Amino acid sequence: MDNLIKSEVFRKSIHLLGFLVPIISVTLGVMVAVLFVISLTTLYSISEYLRVRGRSMPVITTITNMAMRVDREKQTRFIVAPLFLAAGILSTLLIFPEPINYAAIAVVTLGDGSASIVGRMYGRNKIPFSNGKTIEGTAAGIIFAFVGASLFVSPTMAVTAALIGMIVEFLPLRINDNITVPLLAALSIMIIQMVLPSF
Repeated sequence: MDNLIKSEVFRKSIHLLGFLVPIISVTLGVMVAVLFVISLTTLYSISEYLRVRGRSMPVITTITNMAMRVDREKQTRFIVAPLFLAAGILSTLLIFPEPINYAAIAVVTLGDGSASIVGRMYGRNKIPFSNGKTIEGTAAGIIFAFVGASLFVSPTMAVTAALIGMIVEFLPLRINDNITVPLLAALSIMIIQMVLPSF
């Protein structure tokens, strides 16, 4: 496994850990989950501020350096991707009701994370006009997003959210997909719930 793939797998493994937020919320309450996300975001922001100035925060700076996309990210630039993920998770958690919010967070964390890992490691069949995405990665993303979402909502809602999440990944939106995926996945579940209440 080359360094670019190792870096991507490590980075997306952190992405997968975002699934802890619904688990924390279900077991300890929404406010504990919110404080958890805000605390990690604050620590990360301080660490990045120090890192771009040549200093480091133990553990967090090391993790950031290991997860950094060497091919695209410069070591002197503040890396904002984790902040977008935190914003997407937090806004979904607070805007949408339970369990819709948890299902949508599962889509962005498990779906997006697994799609990238599987695509990098096993992807052979590129999807045209998709900026390098593969059939294998996309299929894995849909499956993991569905499985995660179905822990909280019906299979019909889960598959809808998973498909919407992967479609949003393909769209050339100006807003970061770590924000758009969970919000639009949650919105799709709400629409299904209103149109087909028995599902």
